[in-house]
Amino acid sequence: MKILFIIIFIFSFSGVYSQDTLKIRHIDSLVSDIKGSTLPIQIDTLIQDIPQMGIKTTTYLTTIVHNNELIKFVNYVNSTITENGIPKQMTASNAFYYYHNSLIKVEEFVNEGDKKGVADWYYSEDKPLYYTLNSDKSEERAAFLLTLSKTMLKQIIK
Repeated sequence: MKILFIIIFIFSFSGVYSQDTLKIRHIDSLVSDIKGSTLPIQIDTLIQDIPQMGIKTTTYLTTIVHNNELIKFVNYVNSTITENGIPKQMTASNAFYYYHNSLIKVEEFVNEGDKKGVADWYYSEDKPLYYTLNSDKSEERAAFLLTLSKTMLKQIIK
């Protein structure tokens, strides 16, 4: 009897995992289509130069909007911070992908000298589905990105 319950538990757990895996594959397929699309791209650049603080930042904002739907929003930041006469270079990016104005994935990376970080965040039905960052702050970050996404969506799609 115990063996039967164990087998049922294993199959039920693998069924849930399998459904999430299928959703993740579907999301990755949609993101691949978005990356390969020829839809028109809107680009804006913001430059902040504050020499007295030793900060220079260039931000490139890229959006794809089609038929009043946000498809993709990218925030790419290249910054230099000078401390004690030594410049430190940092590059970071967040790419938000949408399907019918609903967030499906965020791809993030940061490069600062020898430090490099990459994280992917998957969403389904306005909830975090899966993320690749193993940190005690991952759930908070997933929720923050979702909130940020909703704010951007309201600003871009009016």
